[in-house]
Amino acid sequence: MRRPAVLAAAALALAACGRKKPQGPQIQTAEVTKQDIVVDVEATGVVQPINAVQVRSKASGQIIKMPAELGAHVKPGDLLVQIDPRDVRNRYDQAVAALQAAQANIKVTKAQQDRAQELAKQGVITAPELETATIAYANAQSQLVTARTNLEIARVALEDATIRAPIAATIIEKDVSLGQVIASATNSASGGTLLLQMADLNAVMDSALVGESDIGNVRPGLTATIKVDAYPNRTFHGRVEKIAPQATVQQSVTMFPVLIHLDNQDGALMPGMNSDVSILVEQRANALAVPNDAVRAPRDAAAAAIALGLDPAAVREQLKAQRGNGGGNGAGGAGSAGRRGGTDGAGTAHGRLAETTASTGAVADPVQASNQPPRRRAGRDSSLTVRSGETPEAGNTRPHPGLVFVAQNGTFVPRIVMLGVGNYDVTQVLSGLQEGDRVALITAAMLQQSRSEFQQRIQNRVGLPGVRQQDSGNRRAGGGSRGGGG
Repeated sequence: MRRPAVLAAAALALAACGRKKPQGPQIQTAEVTKQDIVVDVEATGVVQPINAVQVRSKASGQIIKMPAELGAHVKPGDLLVQIDPRDVRNRYDQAVAALQAAQANIKVTKAQQDRAQELAKQGVITAPELETATIAYANAQSQLVTARTNLEIARVALEDATIRAPIAATIIEKDVSLGQVIASATNSASGGTLLLQMADLNAVMDSALVGESDIGNVRPGLTATIKVDAYPNRTFHGRVEKIAPQATVQQSVTMFPVLIHLDNQDGALMPGMNSDVSILVEQRANALAVPNDAVRAPRDAAAAAIALGLDPAAVREQLKAQRGNGGGNGAGGAGSAGRRGGTDGAGTAHGRLAETTASTGAVADPVQASNQPPRRRAGRDSSLTVRSGETPEAGNTRPHPGLVFVAQNGTFVPRIVMLGVGNYDVTQVLSGLQEGDRVALITAAMLQQSRSEFQQRIQNRVGLPGVRQQDSGNRRAGGGSRGGGG
């Protein structure tokens, strides 16, 4: 009767012995490989003409000819707009006639003055008569100057009625039409009525808006590629011409206009086209690269250690050993980087693990400590040191230290490495790693989870500030009531 029960108990015992212990979270790793690294800045822009010319008219009247059509290519001297010239031609003819009369008058008054001077010498005429002849000649000279000036003004007005192309360009905008009557103020500060706009589209400019976080990497002379919706299978190439010093704020986002010069000999790019711009900042061929998820700042060493299930104190000692032997544990030439990493906060953050607060006696939060600004010696910043005679690299491409965890013998070993250029996926490794090394991938979510878990442990250990005192005060108050009631 008892045999089935004994067999069932034995089977349960065997099953319990064969059950595997629960394993912790699996840490993903990636291999350090060589690949091409392209660092670029992406933005959106608008195609604009480099030099748009506004053609205006100072003449008033009806437009009787307008052979230039929108989009037409014109040469210098081609007729653009003809305004009715009858009024200005009549004034021109009047000025010509007035000049001819003034020239005749100057001849007559000159002869009269000469005769008056001869007669005055002979005593035939009096002095007032000589003076009258002299004044008449002077007035004739003044009338001649006025007639010449009026003729020049009339000639300019007649020429203004005929508007011709000043340069070889394309008509990109027409503001008037054939038969329209325009009225232009002679002394207008704007220069007259706007008739049309024209521009040389053999070369255009792309005005791209680059975000504030990326503008530090952009500098004149960099190459850029442009894509437009009109030609999805075609790539246009340009060069950064200049960066506008004044920012543009759109929807609380600060951006800087970057002007890119583009060759447009075939006229494919037209003003107003929206474009997707990619500016090439740096490019490294066959460079040793590590995924960005594997790289942490040295000051995040404590949080990364907790996320990987490592002892933060042990990680601190390993980093200290690397600094002591000039970048040991396989760091190779990254000795200076290791020293920088310790100075910039890795060792400092782990050192805070041993600190205690005077009020509660609790261990300080290493994660919070790792987020504090790095401590540097006054006047020295080893990560940004520039040797004499060298020019510092622009933007965020200069070498800088980083922290990775290398897989070795079933665990992860921290290592300070020197990093170079990087994009959104990978970062160049200058020293500290070798091709084929496997590194742990520590995502931002893992770091945040480790912070939350550590903070929860601290709260469970010491309680929130003020909660313990309030609870003890409530217990004392409750005890007093019970005692009073007793």
